[in-house]
Amino acid sequence: AIHRQVKGLVRRMLLAVVVVVRLAVAWGNGAHDVDGNLLPNLAPQELEMTQSGELGDRPASVRYWSEMSDEEKASSSPPYVPPLNREYNTSAGPVAGKINVHLVPHSHDDTGWQVTVDQYFYEEVFYIVDTVAQNLEDNPSRRFIIVEIAFFARWWEEASDEKRERVRRLVASGQLEFVNGGWCMHDEAAPAWNEMTDQTTRGHQFLKREFNATPRGTWQIDPFGHTATQAWLLSYEAGMESLFWGRMDWQDRTARYEAGRAPLKGFEWLWQGADSVPEARIFAGELFGTGKGGYSTWIGFDDTSPQVVDDPDLYDYNVDQYVDKFVQDALDQYSHTLTEHQMWACGTDFQYQNAAHWYTNLDKLIHYVNQNGTVNAFYSTPTIYADWKLRNEDVDWELRTDDIVPLADDAHDYWSGFFTSRPALKRQVRFATNLLQAARLLEVVANTSRDEVLAAARARALETRPAPTVGASWTDGLEGAVGLATHHDGMSGTERQDVTDDYAMRISEQAVLAEVGIAASLAKLVGADPDALEHCNCHRPTSCLNASTCAASAGADAFAVAAWNSLAQPTATVATFPVRANGSDWACSSGAARLATQLLPLDNRTKSLPLLYLNAFNMTPDQLARAQADLANQADALLAVDLALPPVGLATFDCAKLARRPPPRLAAARARRDPVVVVSNARYQLEFSAGALSRVTNLDSGASTNLSLVWGWYNSSVGGCTDYPDDLDPAIASPPCSDQKSGAYIFRPNSSELFGFDPSEETSFEVVEGELVTEVRVAVSTWASHVVRLYRDADFVEIEWTAGPIPIDTPWFDPVAFNESGPLPNNWGKELVLRYESSIDSDNAFSADSNGREMIRRVYNQRSPSYPDPYNVSEPVAGNYYPVDVLAAIDDGRLELAVAVDAALGGASLDSGALEFMLHRRIQDDDSRGVQEPLNETMCGCNDINAQPGEMGEFGREGDGGCLCQGLTVRGKHWLVLDTLDNARRTRRLLVERLNFPPLYLFDPTNRPSLPSGLNFSALSAALPPNLRLATLTNNYAAWNDGAWLLRIAHLYQVGEHPTLAQPVTLDLSAVFAKAGLAIASAVETKLTGNQPKPDSDFRFPVLTVSPMQVRTFLAHFR
Repeated sequence: AIHRQVKGLVRRMLLAVVVVVRLAVAWGNGAHDVDGNLLPNLAPQELEMTQSGELGDRPASVRYWSEMSDEEKASSSPPYVPPLNREYNTSAGPVAGKINVHLVPHSHDDTGWQVTVDQYFYEEVFYIVDTVAQNLEDNPSRRFIIVEIAFFARWWEEASDEKRERVRRLVASGQLEFVNGGWCMHDEAAPAWNEMTDQTTRGHQFLKREFNATPRGTWQIDPFGHTATQAWLLSYEAGMESLFWGRMDWQDRTARYEAGRAPLKGFEWLWQGADSVPEARIFAGELFGTGKGGYSTWIGFDDTSPQVVDDPDLYDYNVDQYVDKFVQDALDQYSHTLTEHQMWACGTDFQYQNAAHWYTNLDKLIHYVNQNGTVNAFYSTPTIYADWKLRNEDVDWELRTDDIVPLADDAHDYWSGFFTSRPALKRQVRFATNLLQAARLLEVVANTSRDEVLAAARARALETRPAPTVGASWTDGLEGAVGLATHHDGMSGTERQDVTDDYAMRISEQAVLAEVGIAASLAKLVGADPDALEHCNCHRPTSCLNASTCAASAGADAFAVAAWNSLAQPTATVATFPVRANGSDWACSSGAARLATQLLPLDNRTKSLPLLYLNAFNMTPDQLARAQADLANQADALLAVDLALPPVGLATFDCAKLARRPPPRLAAARARRDPVVVVSNARYQLEFSAGALSRVTNLDSGASTNLSLVWGWYNSSVGGCTDYPDDLDPAIASPPCSDQKSGAYIFRPNSSELFGFDPSEETSFEVVEGELVTEVRVAVSTWASHVVRLYRDADFVEIEWTAGPIPIDTPWFDPVAFNESGPLPNNWGKELVLRYESSIDSDNAFSADSNGREMIRRVYNQRSPSYPDPYNVSEPVAGNYYPVDVLAAIDDGRLELAVAVDAALGGASLDSGALEFMLHRRIQDDDSRGVQEPLNETMCGCNDINAQPGEMGEFGREGDGGCLCQGLTVRGKHWLVLDTLDNARRTRRLLVERLNFPPLYLFDPTNRPSLPSGLNFSALSAALPPNLRLATLTNNYAAWNDGAWLLRIAHLYQVGEHPTLAQPVTLDLSAVFAKAGLAIASAVETKLTGNQPKPDSDFRFPVLTVSPMQVRTFLAHFR
């Protein structure tokens, strides 16, 4: 049994066993199942996003010939008759002075949602590309846009030479246009900017390789909110000229719909997403849909709904009705749109599998509508549309400088739950991004080939499922797997459980392959045996440093370590490795130099983590005991080691158990009952009162504040009424009651109250003091605990939190539901929060990052100036939650409290001086947005509670043999800074880099390690300045870029953030990259994704100036 458990584990930090099963129920495409039927229980707001209009949804404006009596028909002629030879005139283009309807054929294809990316491809998307290409070739006027390159690349790999050549012709003619062109349509809340950039670059480089094509428009039609970083960086800086989407805030959209004149009329504007880059403006807006947004339009022909019938001899003749509807629809949209040009998105989810349905009908409509002459219709693309919109220089376009998060599609429907949903997958993407960065750097530094790595992988019998290959690097598969998971139904957490498992398994398999390459590269650099090097990067439960398990360190009395630093600046850190002390001390040395070390006893909460992976379904007591023994942590202590690492480099050291006992005061944690406990390092002093943090003081600057850490949970709403505050303006108040539930997408608590924990549980408070690390361990519940940690000389306070397993039942509350047998369990959804409450007067505002780039000020119950005023926040908690990717902060103009986070989550400031973060969610109901599954994760990756094989379980899932598992448990870190304003803003950005790109450790636990101790190597000749990041250096795309590598350097600070660090930085690239093998010889600046030169570049090799927030990208040659 344990073999089956461990063999199938999703290799990710504290995550689930992978069980990818085929659903027994019909899975859906957007709003429909595979048979074209509407998915049950969809919210009406969601139907508006995906449902097309239909014949008969408007009253007739003229008498229809098709509805006349036979006598009337005999005395009149049909208004529209088929042309000779049925050759419809579809060659129209824009006509001045008319309403011009741009018909844009498209299909929105999720790269995973209700089923996996491969299932979607083979059952649907393959046929979309196949039949679209055939239909485009039939008529040179027809057009189509392709967005998700992960799908198209799969099709390309399987296409015959004839099919490929057909597509090349269509791309060259402009009939087939790539829009967006990323590997997927990424989420905009959870990914950091580098993750968004990587996946977009991957798609763009594929298009450059095969077609030398450069997308000109951004098509983010389904993500659940839109960030400023998407506008300025992922659109403008990526060479895009337009950005369109299907979802925006309902109050914002309604105000624009009702506006009668410019600049607010219509759903489009100019968007400047960054104060630091004011020139980065892009034409942007929401698709009109049928007046409420969405990515469908007034018509739809993908199913068996009425088609355009133009033969007057047939009883079903209806072309006159269709033309009248088309004209009325166009006039309606014109009354809410600036300029005479409007766009109709002809398609929705997974359409055009039989493309003739759409094209045959569109051909007829174009022909007959233009024959009518009231409006002008033609095939188009978003690029053509944007070109024509911007030709009218008389339009006073609104300049928007804010963002569209959180999105709400009704008064009580805030899409702020997905900011935290599936927190373990979000963490896995972040951790894998760091691994990818290290692998890319080690590949070019050590010159390790793909063939070398694949040969080593085959020797280890590794199983991998690479994404369609783009580049020649052994990091290509990991790049593709991480890119796929950034999909807006991927790391967003809004997909089904088995799809989550699929994303996780793909990342893990490719991460293991990357680890082989990392070991091979590092072994080359230091002369070690690559087969002796081991990793503890959470791909199995017994080797996960985040859970303090590592077979390589805990299973040996001595081991050697290589620590790799991917940052381009020197890094000081305290590493911790699980070891078996058994009453003995440990020591570490780098060559002849003794390193500062300290042993910390392992706490019971940490010891229990590996056991949570166990699926005990149908196990006998003996099997259960053996399984628990196999999963048990071998370690009893953590060995802390003080390290100094060079920039883009490594240091090696060795550690061994000693034949002496550790100092007595470090041997065990001490339970403290003192009314006040004070701990400190050289930088911070922390006071604890009654077993809880109460005050923080910065010893350098004297900054001090009361500070408490408060755990609690919101009770997930299953529909009901929201308690409005007394001061809510009744003129804008929406009805307080709604049947909207909290779910994977939507966050809706049943009240603003933060509930506590079972009062029968004992809380614990322990202190471990030492010269290198001091820990204060606090458990408020069996499923909510944290460690407050001070490292020697560190300029931050670490909070390591552990959340879960969240219980389903809530027995410490009186029952609220009954049946004929008596009370029912309180099976309530719970949304777990950690709140920081300070005495800083932050004026009901906080700042949060936008995908790791600019910080944006968020004010309680307010939106920025582009939104209607007054704006009603109908959910006082959910409506004030925002995405936090790396950083959030509050300040009073003098002091700032900043919190850096190590993975994306939702955050808010609901009271002055408070910051709260939603760490985890376990919900018992679906929110009616299409996923049709509660967000109820377990450590085994299954949620089919009480299901038998082949049967449905309690949560509508197919049984895979049963699921008797603990709820998902996650662990993460927050780094706190309290300081004067300038000092805090200097420190916080630097901490974000160190927290999100920590060192990578490789272990040699053999008796006679081949890893030499005492090495210290940097691949750089000089470190980058502290306010710059070496964001990317990869050779993956060199083959079609004349051997050039992709190089990115990013400024960490935004304009005005700091008096000295938020300034332009000038450096000589040839002084940084000067060592053999990494000596830069030339560089050409490009757009963000490296697919085209940057026409206005001021770069003159080798001197580079990087201004605040800039990300500068190059194709560079090295020697």
